[in-house]
Formats: sequence, structure tokens, C-alpha cells
Amino acid sequence: MKPLLAALGLCLTFQVASADTVKSVDNIVAVVENEVITQRELSQAIAHSRSQLPRGSQVPEQDLQRQTLMQLVNQSLLVQAGKRNNIEVPDGEVEGEIARIAAARHQSVAQFEAAQARLGIDKAGLRRQVRDSLIAQRVQQGQVASAAKVSDEEVSAAINRARAQGMTLPQATPKPRYHAQHILISGQGERAQRLAQRLSQDAKAGADFGQLARQYSQDAGSAGNGGELGWLSVGETVPEFERAMSALKPGEISRPVRSQFGWHVIRLVEVRTPNTPEDRIRAGVHDAIAAQKTQAAMQRLLQQLHEGSFISIRM
Repeated sequence: MKPLLAALGLCLTFQVASADTVKSVDNIVAVVENEVITQRELSQAIAHSRSQLPRGSQVPEQDLQRQTLMQLVNQSLLVQAGKRNNIEVPDGEVEGEIARIAAARHQSVAQFEAAQARLGIDKAGLRRQVRDSLIAQRVQQGQVASAAKVSDEEVSAAINRARAQGMTLPQATPKPRYHAQHILISGQGERAQRLAQRLSQDAKAGADFGQLARQYSQDAGSAGNGGELGWLSVGETVPEFERAMSALKPGEISRPVRSQFGWHVIRLVEVRTPNTPEDRIRAGVHDAIAAQKTQAAMQRLLQQLHEGSFISIRM
């Protein structure tokens, strides 16, 4: 879901401090619920945003300042929403993301840390920033993934409309599509995990997966249909689910997989990777529709967070 962060300008934004840790010499430029954004953090973020602009582009300083501050506000809202929902990011994932960012910049981790230190961001601060960025991703993915799902019927209808109007259709390399079922046990505690483990073992031992889903799954959208999720494309589920699903062979059942929704037990029914000219057209149209749905879902999510939160801009 990296495009989600790029769309919101949240790829690697800057730490929002807790209100009780802000030094009096660092002016507060915004208050977002229980956190504040300081002038120093805004200046760091503006410097980062400016460094990402295409060479030769000119953005008025006032516009860049306003856009960057809004990105920080959005990031703070997403992170606080994630923490309220007990979304956690393991240390190993934080270190992996730092390594990924460093590699993308053709730097070692030590070189990347040194570059951040020159901006006034120490190692601990860098890890807080990356962790918060990943929490924000989790919140977006949880809210947006299902909304961005595109059915075969929608793709066919869009192709028919475009062809009737003589429009050129986009093409893309088809991605694998996964037909899956799952059982969701809500909650992050040991009781939920133990139940998911038992159900995984029962399914692997031959119990009817659909019946187990109807009896135990707490996913209201799929439980009544035997845990049926239909065909899923890359990016339509949260990363933990997608990684586990894509590692299965048809007919296999996963170990319990934890996401922000709880514990999943996944059964992969079938995988398809079509690559005919018509398939490339369908993939292109699918991606275009998914992008529109993703943007609309993100806008709704941020609107809801803004409407339900205290935000005070002080500059």
C-alpha cells in the first residue's frame, strides 16, 4: 500500500511530540487532540518535502508550509487512531523499514542515520518516526483495503462503457489473483490466538472450512458465506494477510495470522496469473478503478478523523 502514503505525503514524515514533552523554547504550531506539532518538527518536515521536489520546481514557501503542516496533522490523526485501536509495529519491522528506506536512497543504514542526524533527528527519534509512519499505514490499509476492492463485474462494465465511447483503455501487467476464504477471530489476546490455532488445526485435520467459518468467524461480511472472500488482487488486503495468503498453495490452510483486525485463518482456494492482451486491459482498468476508490476512501477517512477531533492551528 505504498501508493497510499505517497498520495497523502506521509512517506517519512516527522515525529509529533506529546504535549507534556515539548520544551518551552520550541514554539507550538498546531495541537492535534493529545499531541502537538512544534516549529522545529514543521521545519524538519518542510526541509524533507523540499528535498523530494523535482529538480527545478518552484513551490511558494507559504504553500509548501501549509501543505506540509496539513500532512503532519493528518499523520498525527492516523497515528493516534491506530494507538487507540492497539495497533502495534514490532521492532523488527521498524528496522526493516529503515533498511528499505536507506537502500532506496543508495545508503547504508549508518549513512542514512547520519544524514538524519544532520537534520537534528537522532536514532531514537528516527525509529519513533518510522514506527508512527507504519502505524499510519496500518490505519489506512485497514480502512481503505476493503473499500478499494473491485469486482469483475465492475471491470467488465467499465470496459464496455469505454469501448462504446471509443476511449483508449489502459493496460497493465496482470498481477496474481487469489481466491481465498478466511476465519476471523477478533481480539489480540491469548484466548483469541488459542481459538484461531485450534481452528487452524481442525481445518488442517479435515474439518469443513466453510462450516468452521460459519460457526466461529467474526467477520460479518464473510462468515455467513463460509468465510468466502472471492477473488483478491494484490493490495486489496492488509499486508499481514496478503503475505500469508500468497505463501500458500491452493488447498493449503495457514497458521493463525495476526492483523489489526484480530487473528485470521486463511484457506487458499485457487491462484490465477492470466496474461493475454485482454487480461492486460482488464488489469489496467481494474487498477484505475481501484485507484479512484482508494483516493475516495482516504478522503472519507481523513474527513471523519478531522470532524471527530480537536485541531488548533497556531500560526
